[in-house]
Amino acid sequence: MPNAAAVADSFLIPGGLPVPVRVLLADDHAIVRDGLRAVLAGDKEFEVIAQESDGQAALETIQKLKPHVAVLDIQMPGLTGLEVARRLTTEGSSTRVVLLSMHREDAFVRAAVDAGVAGYVVKEDAARELTDAIKAAVRGDVYLSPRVAGQLVQAVRRGPGQAEIKTSLTPRERDVLRLLADGFTSKEIAARLKLSPKTVDGHRTAIMDKLAIRTVAGLVKFAIRNHLTGLDE
Repeated sequence: MPNAAAVADSFLIPGGLPVPVRVLLADDHAIVRDGLRAVLAGDKEFEVIAQESDGQAALETIQKLKPHVAVLDIQMPGLTGLEVARRLTTEGSSTRVVLLSMHREDAFVRAAVDAGVAGYVVKEDAARELTDAIKAAVRGDVYLSPRVAGQLVQAVRRGPGQAEIKTSLTPRERDVLRLLADGFTSKEIAARLKLSPKTVDGHRTAIMDKLAIRTVAGLVKFAIRNHLTGLDE
């Protein structure tokens, strides 16, 4: 891992891209990180300066090394990629975030854009799209996988649906809903909120009853659409 002096060891070419583009990779699966690194290794414009397997470690390494771009899995232990992106945006970090995700639903893409990410790449297309996404991020553009860009445009054209009432949720229910939407299990939520898993499950049931939503996926979509995720609170 490079020291602090090496972090600044790059320069800009006339097109505006730094050479090399310093990249951090974060995914909780080593095989995925190895695959992403192999994709970037074939292009001398990129240098992978660090790899992490969880969100909290990724955030700390980004804050220390200040890579040009952080490529993050949307769901990781510790902190999700979405949470890391929000925190970096709040801090005014110069590091641009490209999220990798298995989710194609427009609700997830909207949440990522709202969090300030510079790219949203569907995982199965990462081998083809990652370098383009990173270059777009460094230029200050936003890259969306073609698989999700079209449906997001259609969702925006449709506009918001019927307003959903969220004020009936208690503060604790909002906490549980926010963490559910960020990808945490009942056990992980219980540990974070210092509750028992049984109590968390009770809150989840109450939330479902109040919102007339019967699936966790439905709760996630509700939370995203109503800005009840991560640092939106």
